[in-house]
Formats: sequence, C-alpha cells, structure tokens
Amino acid sequence: MTSSSRRRAKRSKTSSSVDPSTPTSDARNVDLNEAVDEGIQEELVRPTGRRKGTGKKTVESSSDLELKDDFEEMNRRLQDIRDLGHQRYEIMKERVAETKKFNEMQEARQMEKDIEFLSKPIDHLQGDALILAQMRRQKIKEKYGL
Repeated sequence: MTSSSRRRAKRSKTSSSVDPSTPTSDARNVDLNEAVDEGIQEELVRPTGRRKGTGKKTVESSSDLELKDDFEEMNRRLQDIRDLGHQRYEIMKERVAETKKFNEMQEARQMEKDIEFLSKPIDHLQGDALILAQMRRQKIKEKYGL
C-alpha cells in the first residue's frame, strides 16, 4: 500500500463521517475577500488536534528511577564538595588574617628590641664587639629610615 492510498483512505474516512450537505470549516472553502459585518461576533473555536503539552505522561521505569536516584546522589555529592571548598576558602582567609596579625605583632616586638638596642650605650665596647654594634646600629637606622 502506498502512502498516497493511505492518505486517501484517511481522507475518505474522515469525510464520510461528515454530512456532505453541510459546509465544512475547511480553510480551502473560505473566501478571504468576503466582507464581514462588524456587528456579528463569532466565537472562534480552536481546531481539535494535537496540543503542546497534552501528550501522555511517560511512566518512569525502574531504570529511570535508578538513574534519577544516581543523578540526585551525584548532585548531592557535588554540592558537598562545593560546600567543603567554600569552608576551606573561609578557613584559609582566617589563617591568612591570623598570620598577618601574628607577623605585625612580631614586627612590633622586633622594633621594640631595635629601639632598645639603639638606646643602649656602646662606648664601653672595644675591638670586634664595637664594630659589630656599630654595624647593627647602621642596619637598624637604614631599616627604619632614621
């Protein structure tokens, strides 16, 4: 059976159920040049046929449910990994802040020691001790721009 004979059979089936004496609402029989009275309002009826989204709902098979469960499990794991990454990032930020604070405290202590060293007299030193003390004083002065 060819596709054209199938089509004819289908057409003849649908047209046989319609009374041939009544006009059809086929668009081929409508005159577009015909004037329409504004006072007449016809209710437009949507043609019957396929509508988007009104198809049969598919029944989920057990393999689909397993895949859905697997997907949900992977999604949950990915979210856990993302959350762990975020927690690590926050911990790293805290550690960096603590390290910075610790370094600032160490620098302040070193500055106190350097100032204390500069304030001590070195007149009583002789030889290499005097030379080392003078070199250290020079480095401290350069370090703090004194």
